[in-house]
Amino acid sequence: MATLTEAKRHLRITEGDFDTEIQGFIAAAVDHLRSIGVDMTATPIPPAIHQATLLLVGHFFDVNRDGTQENDLRTATISINRLVAPYREVSL
Repeated sequence: MATLTEAKRHLRITEGDFDTEIQGFIAAAVDHLRSIGVDMTATPIPPAIHQATLLLVGHFFDVNRDGTQENDLRTATISINRLVAPYREVSL
């Protein structure tokens, strides 16, 4: 799972002003990936899943900070879906 330090590095944030929010975004990203069938208990987490988590954290941070445009959301969704597709459990 992504750590606070990794998420802050990804977001290029050095101060601690947003730590609580970022930790919430990490939890939300993990919860979202679980909800679409991604096994978040693997050890170690595959690099693609780790990157998808960080992309979601970045997206949540940007949306929370100043909103988003539809293209930004579409690009983030496509990238995340491609990263996690091989790791999703499919149920019929």
